[in-house]
Amino acid sequence: MIEEMQRLLGAETPLCRLARCSVDLSDPTARAALLDKIAGNSTKTLVITEGLLVYLDENVVRDLANDLMRQQSIRWWIFDLASPGLLQLMSTSMGTHLTNAAMKFAPANGVAFFESLGWRAPEIQSFFRAAARLRRLPLFLRPFALFPDPNPRHPGNARWSAVVRLAKNQ
Repeated sequence: MIEEMQRLLGAETPLCRLARCSVDLSDPTARAALLDKIAGNSTKTLVITEGLLVYLDENVVRDLANDLMRQQSIRWWIFDLASPGLLQLMSTSMGTHLTNAAMKFAPANGVAFFESLGWRAPEIQSFFRAAARLRRLPLFLRPFALFPDPNPRHPGNARWSAVVRLAKNQ
């Protein structure tokens, strides 16, 4: 994925210092080395783990959240989060396409999973709500945009996903 992002965005000039890192985040030693490297080179760091957490075990996500929290220079973390209901739908509808990449992480308590680890969630953007706002929903789904979103701290079996920005309590 990193190679593909580099291919697609390589000609763009970032407005900040950008590092794309390929590392097995389930390996505590590799994860610690990466975070030490990042922490040593910055004072205000935003970590983006787009499209990643859903493939990790809950314990790995918990360890990653705790490791990011311990690094003083890491201030924010952005990722996408799915509900258990959406994870189940994706797992059944994508079937054999996920044989080598099983989706695992969709906490029943949603954003509260991270808040219980000391993070706060100042911004939660539902993908469905964003699609409605940007007029990207198919016609048959537009009436559903009139209904409220599920509680991001208890999405239950709702088919819900969002981009979440976490911040440290400082």
